Amino acid sequence: MGRFLALAAFGSIALAWGQAPAQPAFEAASIKRSNPARTGSGLTLSPNRMRIVNAPLMFCVAMAWNVKDFQVSGATGWMTAEPYDIDAVAAAAFQKNQFRSMLQTLLAQRFGLAIHREMQDKPGYFLVTARNGAKLPPPVDDPNILMNRTPSGDRTLKATSATMSALAGVLSTIVGSTVVDRTGIEGQYDVSLQWTPEPGTEPLLSKSGLPLPPPPADAVPGPSIFNALQEKLGLKLEAHKVPADVIVIDRANRPSEN
Repeated sequence: MGRFLALAAFGSIALAWGQAPAQPAFEAASIKRSNPARTGSGLTLSPNRMRIVNAPLMFCVAMAWNVKDFQVSGATGWMTAEPYDIDAVAAAAFQKNQFRSMLQTLLAQRFGLAIHREMQDKPGYFLVTARNGAKLPPPVDDPNILMNRTPSGDRTLKATSATMSALAGVLSTIVGSTVVDRTGIEGQYDVSLQWTPEPGTEPLLSKSGLPLPPPPADAVPGPSIFNALQEKLGLKLEAHKVPADVIVIDRANRPSEN
């Protein structure tokens, strides 16, 4: 009898050891439909608190898995059209990007979200050198990339000590498709660009995480991002099918509100 109990206890310990560790979760969270009169949206973080304002489920999925909007598939209807306010508190300060894992857990618990990841060939671009060669200034220290809006409505990009791979990553946000660096250019460079966004494209996010306002009605349009790249930097975006890591939404429900 004693031997049986010992074996049973050992089996229980082995089972516990074989279990996957629990996914980190928020201690408390409030989810409510956003006020229809609210403008602006985005995410803000404090040491142990995450707030998402006026954002649909598709935005939340992109934030939780650290991908861009065009890398989320299967978001239809209310998942892209109904904005929510989420206020979530953790028991302790976040470690690095721990809030993303916690947001994944929250979306599964409150939205019934189920996803899978897969590689898909999607429309995108290769970043290559233009016919007359690249026109890149010498590199500087302190890597940084900032995007902003001018008073006339143009967008600006200022990058210091950025690699071509990093530039391609930022360009993917601007054009809404995966951009792959195929320049073959090594090193880090200080670059700046100014362009006028194409009509109907989503606005870029400001440093605060909120969408930038549209340009004034009387603004004189400047070059597109495609022309600005070629004229200023001697680089070009060529349309190609490129592999993209995609989050596919298999199932989701409207959440029960607090």
